[in-house]
Amino acid sequence: MELEELAKESNENVDQLRRVIEWLKAKKYVDVEVKTRTIITLGKEGRAIAADGLPEARLARLLSAKASPPSLAQLNAELKMEPATFNAALGRARGQGWIKVDRREDGLEATSVMSPPIQPSEALLAKLSRGPTDKGTLSPDELNLLAALSRRPDYFSEKEEKSTEVMLLEVPQGVNLDTSEEVVLTAGLLEKAASGSVRLSKLDVSSPSPVLLMGKEHPMATFLRLVRETLLAMGFEEVDGPLVQSSFWTFDALFTPQDHPAREMQDTFYLQDVKSAIGNTPLVRRVKRVHEDGWNLGSKGWKYRWSLLEAQKSVMRTHTTAITIRYLAENSREDAKVFSLGKVFRNESANSTHLMEFNQIEGIVVEKDASVRLLMGYLSAFLRGLGFEKLTFHPSFFPYTEPSLEPSVYSKKLGKWLELGGSGVFRPEVTLPAGVKSRVMAWGFGLERLAMLYFDATDMRDFYSNRLSWLREVPQCP
Repeated sequence: MELEELAKESNENVDQLRRVIEWLKAKKYVDVEVKTRTIITLGKEGRAIAADGLPEARLARLLSAKASPPSLAQLNAELKMEPATFNAALGRARGQGWIKVDRREDGLEATSVMSPPIQPSEALLAKLSRGPTDKGTLSPDELNLLAALSRRPDYFSEKEEKSTEVMLLEVPQGVNLDTSEEVVLTAGLLEKAASGSVRLSKLDVSSPSPVLLMGKEHPMATFLRLVRETLLAMGFEEVDGPLVQSSFWTFDALFTPQDHPAREMQDTFYLQDVKSAIGNTPLVRRVKRVHEDGWNLGSKGWKYRWSLLEAQKSVMRTHTTAITIRYLAENSREDAKVFSLGKVFRNESANSTHLMEFNQIEGIVVEKDASVRLLMGYLSAFLRGLGFEKLTFHPSFFPYTEPSLEPSVYSKKLGKWLELGGSGVFRPEVTLPAGVKSRVMAWGFGLERLAMLYFDATDMRDFYSNRLSWLREVPQCP
């Protein structure tokens, strides 16, 4: 009996029935055979032929009803066939000896020789028109006719279908078919089995269990959540801002000169013909003075003519420091601990340790007694909160911090130290124009690089390649 028929009679789901049959097969109660059959279905042209007859037969039958031989043009006008179909029908009818074609002064005319009976091909098409037909049920003569018709377009189509035949075997000697045998194990059944009131089926403990590929949070999303939770637990407050920023907040407010290489198009994505509104505020005037001559801070500045038009250029933010410096300028506070976490953009070639679009964490601490020692303490607490125990710091240089340092953590898999980003104490040229009198400690890391170390990965592009083999193997954050 076919599986689908068995499911219909037993009123069971086909998938559920497959599992039952596999169990019966393992017990040698049934045998299963998968058969392949070819199903014939008429096409649009085949259905029309089944209703009206073969083109050549129609032509001969129409001609036999004519009192006088018509011209070929008159004949086709009544049949309403496509020129190619009519020519083919004319040739086949002449080949069968049903008609003959003579030449007259005004063209060709057709003469009927005989009216053909119902052709075997027409009978076959009428049979196939009743519905999809198993090719294996056709006779050898019908198969020969089918092969001849296969040269005609859209007469019929073939499709292979597989069917599952389930056959009951003889019950082996010694096999108990007691239907009280329980297959699904429950706690209650264990008690009944102990008392002997039910009998449990034997379990094949060597059978492989199915692999369950359960969905889970993306590793990068999980790591970002861990970073956010770690800083919130340290008493930080999260701030956010738009992806598109003015060059003023991205560079100028951070004391980055307007001729700095980082501001060139080779390193930064600019929005063409889009200017950001800044206005000629006291803050802008103070930043201008700091860049040109150091204002009244005892600084020499950068000694160039500062341009408002350059500061108004719109960029895809290259770091989240643009968010935090704006927060400082708009919320003058004597003490604060805030961070921003989000996407930043750099015009770089993607490789194992660099991306054009990545996540950055930016943290600042406003504190009267801020120092490099205190900054190292904050960074150590943050990185150890993420599980990195082996870390170090070394001096560095950044335009907007002094002193500056770079933290590094050790990768066992790579066998080397990996730099995370920049940190330091904001220069007075950054904080005082913004109205912040206390000292400010700041740091910014690319989180994909940190995630590489956390997940023991060697290529940060794995986080966005959607390679299922890697996504399934990578462990979740604790």
